[in-house]
Amino acid sequence: MVRPCLPGVRTPFRSRGLRPHRFFATVGPYPMFSPLDLLALIGLVFGTLAAGAFLAFAVVRWRLTRRIAAALGPGKIMLTAPARMEPLGGRASSDAPSGGERLRGWGLLVLLPGGLYFHSWLGDRELFVAGPSITYIGVPDPGARSRRARGPITLRYLNAAAKEDGIAIRLPYAEQWAEAIRTRLIGRKS
Repeated sequence: MVRPCLPGVRTPFRSRGLRPHRFFATVGPYPMFSPLDLLALIGLVFGTLAAGAFLAFAVVRWRLTRRIAAALGPGKIMLTAPARMEPLGGRASSDAPSGGERLRGWGLLVLLPGGLYFHSWLGDRELFVAGPSITYIGVPDPGARSRRARGPITLRYLNAAAKEDGIAIRLPYAEQWAEAIRTRLIGRKS
């Protein structure tokens, strides 16, 4: 025998009226999305991808910095920054830095007490420029670019064959990096 339900009294047999959220509602075999639900899903996917890319970048940078610090010893790294390096004269330049290999790409630039060290993110390309071999460092006029632009630092140096080579380095805070290189590396030449 089933007892009648009184209004306002809950019994374990009475349906509470719970329905799945409309995001999970289906009509037939296909999910039914409203345009706002679809935009929310797209935002969730892009946000997850951006967070994953940032996390991957941070982990790779941390591992590379740790590996460089282990190879050089504690306390040797003065500054690090993500950087893009190109041969001086741009992408079409036929001048290749030290040894005929065209060093180009994204990587980590490290200021050491003895010079500049660049290691690429992908591959094992690296370049070390000793402080005494640097002959020129320059940055473009800060008023010529927007505030957010990554300034190219022009760096000329003597390679192992005692010929002048050059690279263009794009990195954030180019003026501060150029000043640090001048005071830490070029200023010590005597």
